[in-house]
Amino acid sequence: MDKLVSHNPLMDTRRGLLKKVGLSALMASAFSGSSVMAQGLNFAESGNLSDDQLFSEVRNQLMLHEDLIYLNTGTLGPAPKLIHDKITALMTRLEANPAIENFGPMGEEMELTRGKAAKFIGADEDEIILTRNTTEGISLVCSGIEWKEGDEILTTNHEHGGAETGLNFLAATKGAVINKVTMPYPATSKQQLLDLVAANLTERTKLLLLSHVETVTGLRWPIKEVAELIAGRDILFIVDGAQAPGMLDINLHDLGCDVYACSGHKWIMGPKETGILYLKKDIQDQVSNVFLTGGYGTYSASSGTRNAPTIIGFGDVLDWHMAMGTKRIEARCMGLAKYCQEKLQEIEEIDVISSDDPELSSAIVSFSLPKAVRNGAVFRDMRDQGITIKRLPQYNAIRISNHMFTTNKDVDQMLSKLKEYLA
Repeated sequence: MDKLVSHNPLMDTRRGLLKKVGLSALMASAFSGSSVMAQGLNFAESGNLSDDQLFSEVRNQLMLHEDLIYLNTGTLGPAPKLIHDKITALMTRLEANPAIENFGPMGEEMELTRGKAAKFIGADEDEIILTRNTTEGISLVCSGIEWKEGDEILTTNHEHGGAETGLNFLAATKGAVINKVTMPYPATSKQQLLDLVAANLTERTKLLLLSHVETVTGLRWPIKEVAELIAGRDILFIVDGAQAPGMLDINLHDLGCDVYACSGHKWIMGPKETGILYLKKDIQDQVSNVFLTGGYGTYSASSGTRNAPTIIGFGDVLDWHMAMGTKRIEARCMGLAKYCQEKLQEIEEIDVISSDDPELSSAIVSFSLPKAVRNGAVFRDMRDQGITIKRLPQYNAIRISNHMFTTNKDVDQMLSKLKEYLA
């Protein structure tokens, strides 16, 4: 494959960058026949591109309206057009011979996604279950563990309602007691967070649920240190990873949690209704759920028929991330978030409620508005002007997701609109 030549502004177009990174050939081959349908999409030689070139091409690969400023990946991420087209082609292929394809070639291709997911998050393949979303993953675990009435769950008041569904099930059906720590915002140090956990553990604490990255403030919990803090105690440590993979470089064996659940359709930017559930080998015999009785394979007698095109497409988007490099993506996201936070801190009328500690921050930056300015009105007006943000009702706040395809200019335009309200 040809190496990059010296910079030529005329080449900084979608077609030019596609040619540079070899994507034109990949697009042509991806749909030329069934033998290549399972091959991952790849930014060939992306290491030769600058960050601005690479992530500009990521934006070009998306199906977002050209003039839309999309700052809400924390709710739903936009999938690359190549993934959309791949899944569409796979659906056509499946329906041409459903039983043969689903339980034959496409079923085999679908199963490859488990191995890709394991590599993506630093786990072993036999620790991975493919789900539809984070909520389903956590609920599978909560509905499949032994429990005694009065046993306690420790969590926080900043957890997502989807994760709380499983906890509430334990409370309603098995008499669990849910204790919620009131979170500081912003948090100031790792030690502050570890002290909060330690101070609220009791002899009856049997389950601890925390978010890797909080959905409210974007706080990055020190998961590894928490796992070390509770080591040796009979506590199942579940991590809600909905907001982390795709933003951060993840190694679950290093983090040390027992359970990790995430969605494929947020920061991973995969097909909707995809997800990963990780069960550490040491705790797998503690989780007994009818969905898992057939084993952890993508398709089993207990799982029933799966959506093979979507799951194969999910595997491709994992390849897409790994080809660019998850560490490189994390560095890009964090650089964008740092700029966003610095610019927000210059505005006296608002309060940034996300931590600026590099160890605790993430690509999510949230800020609360003065009482006279309602976040619902800000959200609606920005939506109508082509800027997608997230409102946080509990704090009259706004959440900004700084993913790799966004730019500092996007943030500047959002802030310009914000200042119109504050004026």
